[in-house]
Amino acid sequence: MAAWRGVPVLVLLLTGALGVGCGSAEEGADVSAVGEASGALESFGGPQPCGPSARPVGDLRSGAEGSAPEALVALNGRVVYVANDGVSGRELWVTEGSGAESRLVKDLWPGAYGSTPRFLTRMGGRLFFVADDGAHGPELWRTDGTAKGTVLVADIRPGAQGSAPDGLTVVGGRLYFTADDGVRGRELWQTDGTAKGTRLTQEFAPGAASLFLDDLTEWNGSLALVAYGSTVSLWVVDGRSGSARVLFSASEQSVIFSLTPAGKDRLFFLADTGLGEADLWVTRGQLLSTFPLLHFPGDYPAELTPLGNAVYFMAGAEGFFGEPGDLLHGGELWKSDGTLLGTGLVKDIQPGPGSSLPSGLTVLNGRLYFAADDGVHGRELWRTDGTAQGTLLVQDLEPGPQGSAPAAFAAVDGWLFFSATTSGRGREGWYSNGDPCRVDPMRDIALAGLDANPRGFVRAGASVFFTATRPEQGEEPWLLPFLPAARCARLER
Repeated sequence: MAAWRGVPVLVLLLTGALGVGCGSAEEGADVSAVGEASGALESFGGPQPCGPSARPVGDLRSGAEGSAPEALVALNGRVVYVANDGVSGRELWVTEGSGAESRLVKDLWPGAYGSTPRFLTRMGGRLFFVADDGAHGPELWRTDGTAKGTVLVADIRPGAQGSAPDGLTVVGGRLYFTADDGVRGRELWQTDGTAKGTRLTQEFAPGAASLFLDDLTEWNGSLALVAYGSTVSLWVVDGRSGSARVLFSASEQSVIFSLTPAGKDRLFFLADTGLGEADLWVTRGQLLSTFPLLHFPGDYPAELTPLGNAVYFMAGAEGFFGEPGDLLHGGELWKSDGTLLGTGLVKDIQPGPGSSLPSGLTVLNGRLYFAADDGVHGRELWRTDGTAQGTLLVQDLEPGPQGSAPAAFAAVDGWLFFSATTSGRGREGWYSNGDPCRVDPMRDIALAGLDANPRGFVRAGASVFFTATRPEQGEEPWLLPFLPAARCARLER
């Protein structure tokens, strides 16, 4: 059935078939028709998924093994990713926004070994990454998606060992990272994308010694990071002057992690002083405005996610080795606005000591979406506006206690894409505008109830790209057209 023709949509409306969207994906005879029709009722203003039918973007490696693409990144209307075609090893590939086919960007290390690009990070119209071409060792490279525009940024440590850049983080128009030049140990570096503009930023341990630098995070035009040595310290490096200062220090056995900016001036983080339990802290950039908010017994809080001036997270679950967590509420959704009074439980989704274990926290249109188990519907898609009454089940895709276990969430231009498992279909792709009962299935990629396991959704040009697995093809890139409704209608004719 065509997705955008008025008669089928009208028939579905009159028969109430669109109501199937609030029940199981298996209710009704044709879930794809339901997805098409409900999509047809969207606003004609902005882009939207053009029906449920995704298509493959070439077959880089014939056979069931597939090219195993990963790290899909949108760049200048294209998608750049890492894949192995079985001939060149793991290298960078690119597909145009139309998704007609994919091509090798550049074979940095000729032969089957591959340069293994990693840490793909976009800055402006270029993509920076770390790769080993077999001559320079792992060093920093950049690309504009063409062979000619793919070059080594700087050979920081000459020779085959390389400087092994890590922690690539964009602050303004500069890229910060850690690297070991073989002389000063692993320190903080920065680049504007040129060899001349690549330089040491801060030497935390003078001489050949090194501190372990971790959790590099852009924060309000500056760089925050954690340095591990005789003490563990939270540093902030000014994005303009380059000056560095300590905001918080703890004992050597401590861990500082999950640096999460929220609002204009707040940086949240977790600190474990060696007890295996974490405190939630906040800073506004000064020692006097750096203080603990709440201690969480048992497991660490997880998935700190900013929304507005607050940070949301899961907390209260029992520890990895069975340490008790929140004995009243279990692992549930919490939030903090950076004040003691503004730090608390959002809602006890699974009432009592049981845990709903919110996961996949993703912001879309001013709300937070996540997977949770309320003890009745199983693990399903939920959303919240930050209040208990505004925390609601979006849709019960797989009725019963098992649930559909939504995962791989991605917010794309006002739409939520994810994977979920339902009876008879396996794990396939879904999309939603975020409203209750407005979750639609993509047409099955892996037939006969097998798992396509779609993930890595990213928008480029006129499509949403992702990776998925078909048994006879293996894991390869796919796309779903993503256009204004009028253009979708023409596409379907």
